[in-house]
Amino acid sequence: MKSSRRAPIALFAIALAAVVLAALALYFLAQARRPVAPREALRRVWSRNGTDRPNVVLITLDTTRADHLGCYGDAAASTPAIDALAQGGVLFSQAATPAPLTLPAHSSIMTGLYPTYHGVRLNGVTALGQDRTTLAEVFQARGYQTAAFVAAFVVDGRWGLNQGFGTYDDQFDLAKYKRLDLAAVQRPGNQVMDAALKWLDGRRDRPFFTWIHLYDPHTPYDPPEPFRSRFGGRGLEGLYDGEIAFADQQVGRLVSWLRQANLDQRTIVVVAGDHGEGLGSHGEGTHGYFIYDYAVHVPFIVSAPVQGLQGVRVDEQVSLVDVFPTVLELAGVERKEKVHGRSLVAAMFKREPPRELPAYSESMTPSLQFGWAALRSIRSGRYKFIQAPRPELYDLQADPGEADNIYAARPAIASGMSRELAQITEETGRNAPAPEAANLDRETMERLAALGYVGTPGATNEPAGTESGLPDPKDKLEVFSAVQEAGTLVSDGEHAKAAGLLEGALRKEPDMPQGLLLLGTCYTELGRRKEARAQFDKVLRKDPQSVQGLIGMANVLLQDGHGDDVVTLCKKTLSIDPRNMQAYALLGDVYIDRREPSKALPYLEKAVEIQPKITQGQLNLAACLVEVKQLPRAQALLHDILAAHPKFPGAQFNLGVLYEELQRPEEARAAYLAEIASNPNGFRARFNVGKLLAGAGDWTGSAEQMREVMRLAPQRPEGYLFLARALLQQAAPPDQVLALADQGLSRAADPELEALGWFVKADAFNRKGQPDKVALALRNAQTQLARQKGRADATPRE
Repeated sequence: MKSSRRAPIALFAIALAAVVLAALALYFLAQARRPVAPREALRRVWSRNGTDRPNVVLITLDTTRADHLGCYGDAAASTPAIDALAQGGVLFSQAATPAPLTLPAHSSIMTGLYPTYHGVRLNGVTALGQDRTTLAEVFQARGYQTAAFVAAFVVDGRWGLNQGFGTYDDQFDLAKYKRLDLAAVQRPGNQVMDAALKWLDGRRDRPFFTWIHLYDPHTPYDPPEPFRSRFGGRGLEGLYDGEIAFADQQVGRLVSWLRQANLDQRTIVVVAGDHGEGLGSHGEGTHGYFIYDYAVHVPFIVSAPVQGLQGVRVDEQVSLVDVFPTVLELAGVERKEKVHGRSLVAAMFKREPPRELPAYSESMTPSLQFGWAALRSIRSGRYKFIQAPRPELYDLQADPGEADNIYAARPAIASGMSRELAQITEETGRNAPAPEAANLDRETMERLAALGYVGTPGATNEPAGTESGLPDPKDKLEVFSAVQEAGTLVSDGEHAKAAGLLEGALRKEPDMPQGLLLLGTCYTELGRRKEARAQFDKVLRKDPQSVQGLIGMANVLLQDGHGDDVVTLCKKTLSIDPRNMQAYALLGDVYIDRREPSKALPYLEKAVEIQPKITQGQLNLAACLVEVKQLPRAQALLHDILAAHPKFPGAQFNLGVLYEELQRPEEARAAYLAEIASNPNGFRARFNVGKLLAGAGDWTGSAEQMREVMRLAPQRPEGYLFLARALLQQAAPPDQVLALADQGLSRAADPELEALGWFVKADAFNRKGQPDKVALALRNAQTQLARQKGRADATPRE
């Protein structure tokens, strides 16, 4: 009986054991098939590839729309290199830029922060602050070799993106672009890649982080052959695609080099666009004004030699602020920095979709430059909400061209996204440090302003929706376009035509800061200084802290001889921006005009310290050093300038002045003649050659030079007076000498020159046998000399 009762229990135990074993088998099988954690997988692959620190190459494609690449669905595109990276890596189909401008977008890529916090809201006046941490700084701290090769002046190191880079290749010769749109201040992609590959070729021994910036798709669209022939038949958009194809060719060169150098299995390659291009959509030809998807939706591709990261497509919404944390985690670099972006590595391994977060974008151009409402948006992948006085909501799946505003039809979605936008702007902008102003020379500032790049350095972080009382940018596109066109005319030297356009625009928008500043620049260039002052005054009445307004007014007042007022304005500028190069340069100009070079010197030195790459600032300092007899310093600086720019206007002239101080007249004359050869329309070098010839007794040669001075500078007194003196030495008729002296005196405002004129007249009257007129002329000469002495003894007010 007992045995019959125990049999079912034994059978049950056997069955239970079988179930457990089966379960355990399934469990271990599942564990064997379970993907390795991303961090562990990455550690293993880098170890297997012989490194614990993989190389990283970041390629940014300026002005590149996602929908103009083959891997993003454009069948007509010619982008085989980028497409191959996407096929062999991870493509993020819904990446958005935080701003449709180069500098703000790259600042976000490099820091993982939205513009609301890093403070770079526009191209131009605001620099990325030194207290922000960049990708390069993180990699450099880990022992990486770091280098950047940038293709456009808009990301020149003076705007702060050079932080953490041991090499920052940003050498642009602005002098050769004197009459060109600053958009043309760029290097073609092949030159950028040449420099990058040359640097990389000598850096194989240690891990490197390299940023390569390709600017070719930016205006003007001018692809080289064979791309121009292949794409030019499709008009402007075809030329744009040709520029993208040329940039793709450069990407292919980088990929080929990595393969040939046996570094492809140890290198992460990231390709990202900074923003897109309008190409006429919504009325916008280029970018920087609206935040529709043609400007916001950008390519973002990651290629890494890691199993499981080939042919991956991530369709969730991501942002360029995600580049910073993603790259660091992928490279196995721990970070301490708090950022707005999130690492996408888990999503890349398909372990989990990224937490659904909308991407923030903004356009501050309408607000900071024109006084209209700012544009802010959030993009969720399907829907995009744009906060404006007339808000917009688009279903991007059904309406990718954003032609049908469904804001009124979908109030619940609009309301929810509006709240999310307000929360993002408040949270990301909380406790944001003050923006850091970029210090630019006067010419660069004016040329940036001409392009519409320059606005007010700061920007507020008011919650979205507070712009309801301001004009909607959608209603002001015509005015904006007129100002942009005027900027192009200013860049081409067409100040009168530009002024006419701006006057018309300001009749529609009288308080527009950008228009007022640009018109003030035009009037200044046209010699209409009273009207220029009126424009800058309007800006300063509305915004007394406007650095551009203060500097613009100071420039006009300097030309009008109001040195005391210039000092006041510059000191106010420095109270707002203590490192404003223009203010220091203008203060130096004031004291140079007062013939007080020792007082000018510290200001000019400070200007060069702040902006050492501004050649004109270096030249001004060298000229001042000659005046204060610090000749070795001046000579070294002039030689540096001439080594970099052999024909830079004024460099050889000042070298000639220095040689005269050293009593080396032959070398001085050679320097002046070199200046004349490089800049034949300048009169000062000819004048000094004429004086040297006179000193050597060559009055015929001196007279020849002075006649050229009169031709080149007919309103200046020097040529007339020194020609009269030379002719006097050649026994010319006294009446001819007197006529020239009178012409010189009618133009002279300097007591020293007036004294010379009266001495020449006294000599001519003496030769005519007119002692009374001789005596009168000598008294007038003595009066001017006393006046000159009194001016030298006077202490100017500050």
